Amino acid sequence: MVFLLSCYACIKNHSALRVIITCLLALLGGITSLQVYGAAEESVDSGWFYHWGDLPKKSGTADWDVAAGNWQVTDTASSVPGRQGEKILWLKVNLPDRSWHDPHLFISSVDLTLQVFHADKLIYQFGVIDDEGNSRFQGWPWHIIRLPVDYSKQAFYFRVFSDYSDIGLSGDVIIGERFELLSKVYKQGFTGLLFIVVLVVVGIISTVIGAIKRDGYVAVSTGLLSLDLALMMFAENELSQLLWLSPLSWRYLAAVCYFLVPAFLAIVVQSWHREKSRTSRLVLITSLLFVVAVSLLAVFSSFNLIFAYPYFDLLFVIMVLSLLASCLRKLPRQGLRGLLMSLGVFALFVSLLLDMMSAHGVIDWIGRMGQWGLITFALTSLSIYLLKDWQQQKELHKLTQHLETEVQARTQELKLSQIKLQQMAREDFLTSLLNRRAFSEQAITELSSAIRQQRPLSLLLFDIDHFKDINDCYGHSTGDRVLKAVASVTKHTCRESDLVCRYGGEEFVVLLHATDSTQAHTLAARLREAINNIAVESGSGETISITASFGLVCADRLGDVKQPAGELLERLLRAADQVMYEVKTAGRDAVKVHNLDVIKTIDQLALI
Repeated sequence: MVFLLSCYACIKNHSALRVIITCLLALLGGITSLQVYGAAEESVDSGWFYHWGDLPKKSGTADWDVAAGNWQVTDTASSVPGRQGEKILWLKVNLPDRSWHDPHLFISSVDLTLQVFHADKLIYQFGVIDDEGNSRFQGWPWHIIRLPVDYSKQAFYFRVFSDYSDIGLSGDVIIGERFELLSKVYKQGFTGLLFIVVLVVVGIISTVIGAIKRDGYVAVSTGLLSLDLALMMFAENELSQLLWLSPLSWRYLAAVCYFLVPAFLAIVVQSWHREKSRTSRLVLITSLLFVVAVSLLAVFSSFNLIFAYPYFDLLFVIMVLSLLASCLRKLPRQGLRGLLMSLGVFALFVSLLLDMMSAHGVIDWIGRMGQWGLITFALTSLSIYLLKDWQQQKELHKLTQHLETEVQARTQELKLSQIKLQQMAREDFLTSLLNRRAFSEQAITELSSAIRQQRPLSLLLFDIDHFKDINDCYGHSTGDRVLKAVASVTKHTCRESDLVCRYGGEEFVVLLHATDSTQAHTLAARLREAINNIAVESGSGETISITASFGLVCADRLGDVKQPAGELLERLLRAADQVMYEVKTAGRDAVKVHNLDVIKTIDQLALI
């Protein structure tokens, strides 16, 4: 498989002689590895030492005096502590000795240029470091270094230059057979290539569907974004280094594509919304101006595109968050389509943010997180097209339905509206409790049933203490919150079978179903305590305590009552109001009970 991939790279670029040699060596290494059993590859994760700044030269020679270095232990070769603006970092390590036939050292990447020494000899160099210790960025390729036969007898020294924010050996540092290391690289590159193929295919499908639907703006914008993302992913793919050995060109291509992501994303989002968006235009202009500015700086000054990464990363977060906020603002109008838009932008943002944080060492490295986000975004774009097509088919089906179906739908809407209106007519608009009219109707039915079945009944009437003072001092909005809080506590304290009503103003009434005097008194006491525990904050932040005065009328049994239940209800309400008034005059915040042991005639209630 490795050999076939290498051959494919040769076909795509027949002038790449180095690729041909690499493939032949990989094939030769594979045959050799079948004949000679070697040790498995091994990560070089420990045993590292570092020295900041350049080492002195040995007297009278051009060799570096490694013995004069101030070597200190470090846990990793990629994040060395104590940097004080130095551009040169020396690293030292003794590589493990294993039975490898063709030992090589693989390094995922270097910040930024590198020299490798063994036994005072320069055995590998990437980039050029001049006599003054300066160098220029040459890209971020992967490196594979041939090791001498006696590599384990002496330490290896790595001279690293970087005027970038990071310095050191980034990613994996692995020793092993050359063939195995190349196989690992090709496998990673092939996996990344699958992401690119999926992205390109999805982009093509989305573009074709957009063209078929005569939605050229959406089709072109989606195609441009897909092409930009695919180029960026391939420029960072391991196989690009085999296709064309120019790491700096690939890095510049990846940088420009990355810098253009918000611009193309803004175009796609605006085409999705089908309306002009100030946010999308601003993101588009900002992204394009950034690309033009850094490109001019790179051409006419010593500024390097890689120095733009930290600035653009911050700008990227701001721009994509702005686009995401724009999608969320329009989400109620866009429905499921808007939700897919938001999810796509969010997935792209999170994946690239995690990839960005990994690159800056804020979190541990997460492989291919950005690629997963790009694929998710592309699939989301395709889903929006499919959703749009499904919605169009659905609308067409609705238009072809019989007129009777539409009439039934309108009739059903009218019935639902009527039910809602009836509900609104029976509920108090502020507390959602029964209003006075609905309570009277249901209470009469309940009283009639209690008389027939000789069930006990109780009626509780209570009034919020000093409610007028609350309105006068804190305003009616605070008073409304107090009423809502009391209504909520009352409804949750009472049972579902009890009738709870806002009787008027700050008065509430509860008709307790099949409840004798003992049970009713217990419930009233519990409700009083619950109301006392309510705390409502005024507009100024002051906490308002609430109390109430309760009048409870109980009838443990009903005799031969022949008068209408409506008249009985009115008498019970007057009796409860009288008892509640006595609580008010006695100091408020209490429950007073009046027991009606036997009610034979309605006239007996007149004596209360």
